[in-house]
This record gives sequence, structure tokens and C-alpha cells, in this order.
Amino acid sequence: MNAKMKVLALALLGLAGYAGSAVAGCPASPVPPWTSADALGGTLAIVSPGYAGSACHLDSALTGDAAAFATVSDGTPNAEPRYRAQFIINADNLVNLGLVDAAYIFSATGASGPVAQLSIVGDGAGGRFVSFIVLNGAAVNSLPLTAGENRVEFDYDTGAGTFRAWVNNNNEASPDWSTPISGTATVDTAFLGLAGATPTYLTSFNGTTVGFDQFDSRRQTFIGF
Repeated sequence: MNAKMKVLALALLGLAGYAGSAVAGCPASPVPPWTSADALGGTLAIVSPGYAGSACHLDSALTGDAAAFATVSDGTPNAEPRYRAQFIINADNLVNLGLVDAAYIFSATGASGPVAQLSIVGDGAGGRFVSFIVLNGAAVNSLPLTAGENRVEFDYDTGAGTFRAWVNNNNEASPDWSTPISGTATVDTAFLGLAGATPTYLTSFNGTTVGFDQFDSRRQTFIGF
């Protein structure tokens, strides 16, 4: 994995088996480094336009039970002790997300299990948040999302013993959340899309799409925008 491991704008991604058909300008077959696109009790679709100037974005929706998922995966990380990632999410379709309505939107995993899991949650008052769960709950925090496109970035660094997160924040020196972490768990795979929803989420938002785009992951440098 290079210092800039990859830029995975979904404008460059087409995955066979997605619901619907690829639109003009969107490839219709897998583009590395995405290694798979999988949906069980859910759907994946490439639609146009994309976010922040890209041609297409990914829509993920869940239609099954708590085991349902609709994600793309990236297997290019190789036991990474430091892992930085960013993606754009648009969750405007999740109107009136409740306090116990939640679904995973991103997961970085390794041989020992999840390293960092991000979920979308509500506050019962119309607000939407991205929740960060680090090292199986050793550190947890939620940051607010705005309407429209949101850039979510994090830096998992076992060497420095820190986890930092930015939401719509282009200032590396001032993360929106920073917490100490311990241990040497590394990252091997990343999953982007919806998975592991709560029962109330599935009841209220069955088939509701959440949009994703412009995933980028690296070893070292801040991604920003």
C-alpha cells in the first residue's frame, strides 16, 4: 500500500450485480481496488450524478433483518498499524432518524476483529450523527452530520496511540474528536455501505437509500478536501 493507498471515487467504480443498470459514464464491471460488492437483504446501485463533482455515487439500502448488509469491500490494506480513511456520505433520505435507529456505514477490520466501526444514528429530533466505535467499544463518540454531502475522515494510529476524527473539517491540526487508544490491532479490510441495522431502523427505513462516494484511504497523509 503506497503512502496514498488509493483514491476510490465511486465515479470510477462499476460493480456487476448492482440493482438497476450503470448509467452513462459509469463502468459496469468491478474496478480495483474494490475486491467485492455484496448484498444480502439489501441492494447496491450506481447512480448519477456523484458527489463533489464526480460522475456517479453508490446508493446502499437494507431490506432484510439485522444480519442484512449492502457493502463494497477493499482488501488492499495489509496489516496496517496506521490507517487513514475518508468518504462522503449523504443521508438526507433518513428523515426523522430515531434515538435507537442506527446502521453501520463503514468498518475497518483486522485479524482480531473490528478496529474502527462507523454508524449513522439519530437523536429523535431530526438530527443525524456519525458514531465512531473504536476497538470494540474502547472509545465511542458521535459527531453531527449536516444536510447534503458530508466528508467523514479518521486516523487510526497504533504508533501514536491515538484515534482522531474529522467531519466536514479541513484542518488536520484541529480534529473534531481525538482519543487515546492502546494495543496493536491492524487493518486488513474496509467495508463501505449499510450493514447491521437495528430493528427500528429496518422498520422505519426499509429500502431507504444512503449515498456514498469518493472513498480514499492512506497510511500517512491527511486527506482533507
